[in-house]
Amino acid sequence: MRKVVLAVLAASTVLMMAVAANAAAAQDSESSAANSVIAGVDARTSDVEITVLSTDYSTSASDIEVIESGESVSVSSVETARSADRLTEIVYVLDIDSRTMVDGALRSVAAEIVDSVNALPSDVEVALVTAGREAAIQTRLTTDRARFEVDLQAITADQGAALYDGIALAGEALSGDPGSVGSVILVSAGSDTASAGTIGAAKAALVQKGAQLVWISQGQPDSEIASIVDRSAGLNASSASVAANIASDRLLVTYTSAAETGDRTNATISLADEALSFSYPAGQLTTSTVQLEPTNSGLASDLGFFGQPIVLYVSILLAFAAISTALWSLGSMFAGGQSTLDKVLARYSDNDETLDEEDVQEMLIQTALIRRAVDMTETFAERRGFLARIEDLLERANIPVRAGEALFCLAAIVMVVMGLVFAASGSAFFALIFGLIAGMIGYSTVGFLAKRRLKHFEAQLPDALQLLAGTLRAGYSLPQGLDAVSTEIADPMGQELRRAITETQLGREMEDALAGIAERLDSADFAWAVMAIGIQREVGGNLAELLLTVSETMIQRERLHREVNALTAEGRVSAGILSLMPPVLGLVMWVMNPAYIEVLFSRRIGWAMLGAAVVSGLVGLVWMKKVITIDV
Repeated sequence: MRKVVLAVLAASTVLMMAVAANAAAAQDSESSAANSVIAGVDARTSDVEITVLSTDYSTSASDIEVIESGESVSVSSVETARSADRLTEIVYVLDIDSRTMVDGALRSVAAEIVDSVNALPSDVEVALVTAGREAAIQTRLTTDRARFEVDLQAITADQGAALYDGIALAGEALSGDPGSVGSVILVSAGSDTASAGTIGAAKAALVQKGAQLVWISQGQPDSEIASIVDRSAGLNASSASVAANIASDRLLVTYTSAAETGDRTNATISLADEALSFSYPAGQLTTSTVQLEPTNSGLASDLGFFGQPIVLYVSILLAFAAISTALWSLGSMFAGGQSTLDKVLARYSDNDETLDEEDVQEMLIQTALIRRAVDMTETFAERRGFLARIEDLLERANIPVRAGEALFCLAAIVMVVMGLVFAASGSAFFALIFGLIAGMIGYSTVGFLAKRRLKHFEAQLPDALQLLAGTLRAGYSLPQGLDAVSTEIADPMGQELRRAITETQLGREMEDALAGIAERLDSADFAWAVMAIGIQREVGGNLAELLLTVSETMIQRERLHREVNALTAEGRVSAGILSLMPPVLGLVMWVMNPAYIEVLFSRRIGWAMLGAAVVSGLVGLVWMKKVITIDV
């Protein structure tokens, strides 16, 4: 078994090295700022048009290669939105917080914006939104450059930066006309400090208009603003002139696709030295970055805190150590499995197999590190008062481990899951949620095994009582009859009866050994049978007839229980469907049209409606359960 454990550890080492290599590759590929991003894919016809937001629109068809479903396809045309006479709209959102825009910075930024706007083609419409204590539209979409300059020069600093509200207001200011090119240029020197709305509302406003956010950061990078840039398929810009060039045009790449309507197709477009992978549903216009994400993207593209190389490698090393420890502990505990317990108890059975005391100690002693960790876990659980419950649950499920060992394994699994989720998402909240889910799944699995074993045990009970009554009629004593039944009937009934017989051979009373079975499995039916046997042994009577009567009663009651289940099956199915329908439909709508459903999470009335829906759904579920539950 030690060789098996070492082999598993070696395999996990190779796996973690592969993960590290992939993570390093992902880190290297994202170490430099992106120069291009897929802003949308129009696949309503076989001529697929890819819209690319880029810092350089001078790319020609010879510089572009498209690979779809692993095969290279020819590009039929490459043009810019400007050459295709697309309506172009740009809304500037200016951070006017006096605490960050200091020492004439606001006047300098305004001058740069004026120069970049004057360099734009005359038909490009521009607008201005200020983000101070409140967000406000200073200039609506216009081609009048003089008016725009006057409004911009009249701006004064304010205390506060309602950046989210400013972005949302800019999105609403765009016309959203089909075929138009809409962009929002954000000039900020800090984080949001005054918005009444949420970041979700800002994202939804851009997605609804199919607009991209181009961000000019005058200070420290802000992760929340960066998430809006990613969500809208936008880019970062180093200056106002670069931002204006990015926002005022798009690269339109057209090729003929062989994908059939409804198929999800993976593709990669290479522009000069940059490759962009994406996935789109054929037959639809897709502008959501969520729907354009490759289906086999591997690691998450945004590692957040784990995007730093040192933190990433240390996290991988810690994850490897945790997985190795969990595998070693599992291998140590289950080495030999139930057969180890059988060998230790072999001296009390009729088998000829003997075992030296040194061998017994060697099998039961595990590594010192795991032993100390298990003991600490067991002590903690005992102090909190739930160790006995865990022991009972493990015994009912017939899992041959100690409660401390099981809790240690569960804690190790939870920590590994939390570490992996945190590494993938960079969110401590999601890591905590998935850790709790992993713990609940582990505990529920043991509970499910215990209930399934109890169900099998009670299903065998009538047959076992009838078989025991037959042995008593044949002249066997009660201990002899139980011994005969234990060898004839299948587990778990046979296993529990053999354990009770072994306990009687070690000096325990027969009634106490049988009562121990009922207590271990929490079986009320078996407890009644033991009680009947005890009363008969005290007052006398025909035990065989009594056992047959008890068996027949159990059979009739089980038949009635199944009839009730059959009659209430329709109600149970209806309750399950009605309970799952709202969240499933919500998930489907979020996948198909995120912008439509995201409004529900971006406004207070939406959260209030969600809370009311959850409460009413739970009330309805409890009511339906009450109606269809019938105690037999």
